[in-house]
Amino acid sequence: MERKYGHTGYQDSSRDDRDRQRTPPQKPLSPEERAQQRSLRHAVQREAQEVMRCPNCGRDIVASGAVGMESKCPHCAASLHACSACRHFDTGARWACRADIAAPVPEKSKANACTHFGARLVLDATGKRTGTSGTSNDPKSQFENLFRR
Repeated sequence: MERKYGHTGYQDSSRDDRDRQRTPPQKPLSPEERAQQRSLRHAVQREAQEVMRCPNCGRDIVASGAVGMESKCPHCAASLHACSACRHFDTGARWACRADIAAPVPEKSKANACTHFGARLVLDATGKRTGTSGTSNDPKSQFENLFRR
């Protein structure tokens, strides 16, 4: 077939050429090989601490047990038993909650009596510990420490 322009396109190559260029499929890994690859990926061990971050000020709070209805952030006094501090909180989900709740909670940052509440915990692997002398985990002091010599 004669084309108006002399450029070759995807229709100009034959199917046989494309089949020869493909690489053969890899065989599936055995469970032992998969476990070995997983262990190699996790070979670097880090010391981390499980903390809860205040949804208001962002400071780390050491997870020392269950968060009660009257639990407050020691830095800004914001309620910790609130939707914004829950592990089910998701602004993209129905009523901003991944749990199956019967009615929406109007104030996401205020304390509520939700039975599905679970504190959103994160691993803090920065090496800094909350409550140690000389270091501070609040974002403002971390930012200011960037410019100190």
